[in-house]
Amino acid sequence: MASGFPGSIDNFSDPLSNSSLSSPSHSGLHSDVNDAIEKIETYMGLVKVIPTSATNGTVAANGTVTVGNAAPSVTVRCFSTLYDFYKITFTQIAGLSGANLGLRMSINGTAATTAYYGGLAYMSAASSSAYVGANDNNASAFSFIGSVGFGTKFSGAIEMQNPFLTEETRVSAPFIKTVGGTDVGTYTGALYNATSYNEFVLIPNSGTLTGGTIRVYGYRN
Repeated sequence: MASGFPGSIDNFSDPLSNSSLSSPSHSGLHSDVNDAIEKIETYMGLVKVIPTSATNGTVAANGTVTVGNAAPSVTVRCFSTLYDFYKITFTQIAGLSGANLGLRMSINGTAATTAYYGGLAYMSAASSSAYVGANDNNASAFSFIGSVGFGTKFSGAIEMQNPFLTEETRVSAPFIKTVGGTDVGTYTGALYNATSYNEFVLIPNSGTLTGGTIRVYGYRN
C-alpha cells in the first residue's frame, strides 16, 4: 500500500504479537512506512536549520545557537539554496533596559550597512492610543525587529524572505516593549539591493547581548 499522504492519512495494518512475518507482510510494512516517512520529510513545512557557524556564539549539534557573554553583536551563518523563506527565533537574550534589537544582512563576515528601509507601527495598549510610527530610511540596519521585555531580555521572532536569492531581502517581526511602557506593534522592512546573503547579524542599538538562544527554521520550497 503506497502512502496516500498528504491527500489522505495512512492506515497501516499493525501486526499482533503472534503475527507471522507474512501476515501482514513484514517487508511490505517496512516499505509502506518508509514511503510515508519520506513523504512527511518532503512535505513538512518548517525545517530546523543547522547553522555552519556563529560569531560571538556557539552552535550545538541540534542547531541551537547560544549567545556568548557581553557580545556587541551575534552573526549566524545559515542561509543556502535549500530555502527561500526563513523564520528566526531568539529567546531570553539579556540586553540593556530600553534597548531595541536590530538586524543586518551579511555575506562571509561583511555586513551590509546601507539601504535598509522599513516602518514600525505601534500603539500603547495601556492607553488605547492611536497608532504612531518610526521608520528606517536608508538606515544601517533593520532597527526594530525586537525590544527588551521584563527581566531585560530579548525574545521574539522574525519572518524573512529571499535572503539567499539575488533580490531584495524582506523581513517582518512583532514589536512588543514592556519595559517602561506597553507598546505593541509590527515592523516590516526591505533591504533594497540584489545581493545573496548567507548570514544575519543581531545587533542592539545600545549595550550588548548575553546568553539566550537563537534558532533558525527554513520553509520547505
